[in-house]
Amino acid sequence: MKKTLFYALLLLLVVSAFSCKKKDEDTTKPTLSGLVLDSDYTPFMGVGKTITAKPDVSGLVSSDSTFPDKIGIYFVLNSSTDRDTTTTDVSVSNPTFSVTLEEAGNYTLYCYAFGGENFYNASATISFTVVDPATALTGLPDLPTVEIAGNNFLTVNLGGKTWMANNLYGTNSGSYYQNSEILSSLFGQYYTWTEAQTACPAGWHLPTGEEFDQALGSVAGDAMVNAQFVEKDLWTYWPEVPITNKIQFCALPFGYRDFTLENTPEDGYKEYACFWTADDDPSTDLGEFRYIYERKNSIETGEGDKNTLGLSVRCVKD
Repeated sequence: MKKTLFYALLLLLVVSAFSCKKKDEDTTKPTLSGLVLDSDYTPFMGVGKTITAKPDVSGLVSSDSTFPDKIGIYFVLNSSTDRDTTTTDVSVSNPTFSVTLEEAGNYTLYCYAFGGENFYNASATISFTVVDPATALTGLPDLPTVEIAGNNFLTVNLGGKTWMANNLYGTNSGSYYQNSEILSSLFGQYYTWTEAQTACPAGWHLPTGEEFDQALGSVAGDAMVNAQFVEKDLWTYWPEVPITNKIQFCALPFGYRDFTLENTPEDGYKEYACFWTADDDPSTDLGEFRYIYERKNSIETGEGDKNTLGLSVRCVKD
């Protein structure tokens, strides 16, 4: 009797489990994917910038053969929300999300495409940082400034010559960090050696290697400044490299740019400060530069391709 009851209960459990599994399989919702979010954003933008994002649902696909008649669009910017609905025919309705960024900070814009209760959402996101150039970079010394073509530069006297104490920016040549123009006055621009030869404004020139050596000496920490970008240290602390900025050159680790790369053009951020000189090596046809590496308390010499390597530029008054 007990054995018969045991098998009966076992059979009941098997049937129940099978029924639940079948029910779960029958109610599994198809997944939507393929949402694309187009926007005019860059990784860094200034306070007051208005950005517009436009979802493209034309490439949406379902994980099974079914597809919803209409696609709803749901936006979330951090904690704020906005809603709109469009049909799958984007030529009939193509909603956009537009917002003016009034405060500095980190933002993520989420876009969801949903097909009602019977489908899982498709999603796309973009993330960016909003900065105020007047306050984003802190820790620099109070140095004299000079205005050149509407742009302000810190200056310092080194070796009897007037040097720019921040990187050159505001020129027609060169490129921006993360393609974000708002950082130009803070980071400077990346120039090829060829561009650097004519980048300095009238009355200023690109220093030679000898001028660099006379002005900077050989101790890296004396030329490095312990500044912060959006409240985070730029140089990493290393006991072997005391950062004093003794000569007030204000070197900051904005890295370098490889113009042969498209998706990740910058490298060495928070590790290297690199500056072109006016010199080149005739035997190799490479441009010469000076650089500082975060872990070495010395100023090094390097060579790079004249047209594919992008470095910072400092100018010296004639």
